[in-house]
Amino acid sequence: MKTIKWLGVLSFLGGLVLVGFQGIASIMDEGQTFYNHTLASVFGHDAFAWIENFPVAFLRSYLDSLVTAPLYIVLLGAGVLLLVINGLFAKS
Repeated sequence: MKTIKWLGVLSFLGGLVLVGFQGIASIMDEGQTFYNHTLASVFGHDAFAWIENFPVAFLRSYLDSLVTAPLYIVLLGAGVLLLVINGLFAKS
C-alpha cells in the first residue's frame, strides 16, 4: 500500500501546485483569467472519442464529466480517494 499512498500524495500535491501556479498567473497579469485545464484539453479530444461508444449510459455521462472537469479537481479528488483507500486497507 505504500505505492498507493505516494500516488495519492503526488496527485494531491499536483492539484495544489496547478491551482497555485494558475492563481499566481492570474494575479500577475490583470487581463489573465483563471483558465481551467481539462484532461480533454491536455490530451486532445480525440484521445477520449471512445467514450461516445461506451455501452452503459450512466457511466458514459460520468466519464464525459470526468474528462471535461477541471484538472485540479480531478487531481485533488484522485489524491483524496487514493489516500482514503490507503487508510482503509493499509496494514498497521
